[in-house]
Order: sequence, then structure tokens, then C-alpha cells
Amino acid sequence: MTSASKRIDFVANTAAAWGDALPDWVAELAREATRTTATRTARRIGYSPAVLSAVFAAKYQGNMKTVEARVRGALMGLTVDCPVVGEIGRDRCLDQQRMGNTGASSIRARLYRACRGDCQHSNLKEADDAQP
Repeated sequence: MTSASKRIDFVANTAAAWGDALPDWVAELAREATRTTATRTARRIGYSPAVLSAVFAAKYQGNMKTVEARVRGALMGLTVDCPVVGEIGRDRCLDQQRMGNTGASSIRARLYRACRGDCQHSNLKEADDAQP
């Protein structure tokens, strides 16, 4: 048995789990996992293989909108217009939101403030940064 014949068909398994409610981005995620591996695909979108497994099984209890945004950015080419750096993938936008203000560069500082300010693409809330 070759390694190619051992591959899991995430497309078929996902379609069976989701039925007619299968979103396009979940189908794309399953295609990429079948084409490469679940581990590589998970790494590419910034999640663990366990999260992918739960998404494929239609049982993920976390923030599905964020997973969707990362898939659309990393695998489907969705971009946003960042007020600091211009057009960037939605997945990269989410990465920037998670980064702290390291003081390493003026651009990093501007991104930090924009992501916590009034950027329309930010998932952050000002209350998240408030000191106790």
C-alpha cells in the first residue's frame, strides 16, 4: 500500500458530516487537507489538526467565524484593505491583531494602534486592552 492510497478523503467525510449545509469555505478546507495533509493545512491557517477535525465533523465549538476568515484569507485569497499596510490577506490581518506592540518598528506600533482602534476589520475590542 502506498502512502498516496493511505490518504484520508476529507472531502467525502466532511460532505457526509455537513450534508447540504456544507459551507464553501469548509469544502475548500477539506480539499486542501485532502490535497496535502490535515497537519499542513492546519498549520497554514494557524490552527491545530484537532480544530480541523472538529470543523470537518461539524462539531467545532469555538469561534467558527474566525476559522472561516482564516480559511478565506489563507486558502481562498480574501484580502482586506489595512489602514497601515494596504491590501493584505484576511488571515494575515488576524495575525497582526494578535501581535503585541513590541516597539520593534514604527509600522508595528501603527498596526497595534490601528487594530485596537477603529479599523473595520478588527475583531478586537478596546475593553480587551484595558488594564485591570
